[in-house]
Order: sequence, then C-alpha cells, then structure tokens
Amino acid sequence: MSVDLQRWRQLVRPTVPVLDFHTHPVRDFGPYPVVSAAADAAVLVGAARRAGVLRLAVSSLGPGCPPTPTAAQWRAANEYVLRMRDAEPAAILPLCYVSPEFPDAAAREVERCVRQEGMVGVKLWVARRATDPGLDPIAETAAALGVPILQHAWLKTEGQMPGESFPEDAANLARRFPGLRLVAAHLNGINPRGIEALRACASVCVDTSGGDPQNGMVELAVARLGAERVIYGSDAPIRHPAVMLSKVLGARLDSAATRAILWDNAARLLPSWANVAPVPGGG
Repeated sequence: MSVDLQRWRQLVRPTVPVLDFHTHPVRDFGPYPVVSAAADAAVLVGAARRAGVLRLAVSSLGPGCPPTPTAAQWRAANEYVLRMRDAEPAAILPLCYVSPEFPDAAAREVERCVRQEGMVGVKLWVARRATDPGLDPIAETAAALGVPILQHAWLKTEGQMPGESFPEDAANLARRFPGLRLVAAHLNGINPRGIEALRACASVCVDTSGGDPQNGMVELAVARLGAERVIYGSDAPIRHPAVMLSKVLGARLDSAATRAILWDNAARLLPSWANVAPVPGGG
C-alpha cells in the first residue's frame, strides 16, 4: 500500500494554527497532581502545545463539576481561570462560567468578567436547559458585549441530565436572540439529528468535542452546516487535544475548510480584544 507522506505528516501534527475553543482546568475532573492555578495552566497548555495547539478557551465548572452550582461556586471557578490566564497569558483565553438558576447575578458576573477582567465569552452547562427564561439575561448581556456563548448540548437515548440541553434547545436560544454568537458544544453528542435541528440557525456553530473520533462526523457537519460553522474543541482534559485534533485532520476536507475549523471560525467569534492572531509560521 502506498503512503501519502504529506497527508501522514498532517495527521501527525497540524500545519495550520489551532485554537481550541473548549477546554477546562485539570483540577475540575479529579485528584490530579496540580497544586495551583499556575500549575494547572502549565499542564493544560503543555499538553496543548505538544499537540500543536496555540491558544485555548478555558472555562471552569468547579472542582467535581457540580451540575447546579451556587453563585459563589461559579465566581470562585471564574477567579481560578483568571489565575490560569495570568500564568499563561499567551495561551489562555478565559470564558466566564455562570448558571441560569441565578439569572440577574449571572448577568452581572458576565458583565464583570468581560468588562473588568477581559474574559472573551460565556460557558453554560446543565443547570437549566437553553429554553429556560433564566438564560435570557445572560444571553442579552453576552450579545450586548459582543462575546459568544458556549452552550453544552447533547442528544442521548437515555441518561439525559435534568437540565441538559438538547440541540433543539440551543436552536431555540439562537432564535430568541438573533444577535447572539452561539456555539453548541459536542458534535458527536449532537449527532446527525442534532445537526439537522441546528441547520436553519445560521448564527449557531458547533464544536467538535464530545466522544472519540468518529468516521465521517466532521464531514457531515461541514456538508450540512458549512465549514464556517464548525469549530475545533477538545473538551480537554477529558480527552487529549491531539486525539481530538485527529477528528479534523483525519477528515476529508480541503485546506481552507481545515484552517477555518482549526482557527479562523473561533477567532472570528471572539471579541476584538481577544488578541488571537497566530504566531507567524506557527501551527
């Protein structure tokens, strides 16, 4: 069997700059040996850089990832991410984590984190579904500030968490707030039915996280949504950035689509102050 060496090198390491739109602190997911936010940042960024990832959007769900966090818990999580950013400012782009169970407090936290702390987006998880009106003040604030929301979405045959959003819920949020920049997380969890639920919502992108590499999934998303609506996300440290990169680098895409997914689409969604220009020749 002949070997295409150029394609082989591409599969081993990306030849374009990479921005991972979906990562979390190492400490959130178990008793890992990190003793500080700075150490956490070093572990996360080190793994990313070895895979060829230049920049990471990082949000913290808090230690143990409580599904319905208190306001104090998500404020502490945000402060932890800011300390990580301060330790690795060239790599980390912090996202503000809040819960729609406390709509007004959450909107104020987004305002604080974006305006005062320079966070570049918002992360929402499973406290309430995206159809819940508690999301409205958060979405209004994010849209007004020009920052995207990364909304967890999943379509399960069983085991859906009580406040876990379906892809159609993310579409509902996009329809309620047409000016909102929205990314529905977890392409593999969204699956083909979820892709169809999101297809008509041109303002919604999907990230490539959620599950191990699955043959044809990224190509399907590009075919149905367009390459400009697919964004690389690993969900590290749950899965390694290099493993998740193989979803994109192993897909049958042209070079323009690959670069769009790995860098351009995420960079376009982020606010002007995010400073996401790639290092010349980097990648």
